[in-house]
Amino acid sequence: STFLFDDVEQIFGGTQIDLPVTFESSTVNYTMTDFEGNTSFPAVDPMAANNNVRKIVKTDQAGSSAGTTIGTPAGFATAIPLTLTDSKMTVRVWSPDANTPIRLKVENSNDPTQTCETETNTTLAGAWEYLVFDFANEASGTAALSFGLTNGWTYNMASIFMDFGTPGSTADKTYYFDDVYFGIYTSTKTQ
Repeated sequence: STFLFDDVEQIFGGTQIDLPVTFESSTVNYTMTDFEGNTSFPAVDPMAANNNVRKIVKTDQAGSSAGTTIGTPAGFATAIPLTLTDSKMTVRVWSPDANTPIRLKVENSNDPTQTCETETNTTLAGAWEYLVFDFANEASGTAALSFGLTNGWTYNMASIFMDFGTPGSTADKTYYFDDVYFGIYTSTKTQ
């Protein structure tokens, strides 16, 4: 007997991902899209067993722009309400090394040329910290938030890049992220 099959795919249920992203809901589709040598998957917080997070492995084959899109190619359920006066997002990050550049990019899921990127460095090694990303301070060589807003761009997707600008080394490196919020967030209040 001969059997043929084609187009095998895994269908994920749940509602479309939206901000804030906490990885705690059983009804949200937390599918992520990895690129250029990253691999990511759901994990338990290495510091707190009762918390769900996303683990990212920057493989030894990863490119310098390896990253993970937070969600599917459809983006968030609602647009990120960025303005020139309200231009910040917060992500809780765990890095094996201090002074690691972490880049956050927002874009229009329907037009990948409409983007804004910003970057900040970790200050801790082997510990969680809240990193604030200010899109009014765009990364060198990327479109300014003011340009995008003036031209009516909508940002409804975000991607995170661990150790941006550095290709994979001789060994895989593991990072974690959680608590992706619009605005400045701490564990006790949102500003």
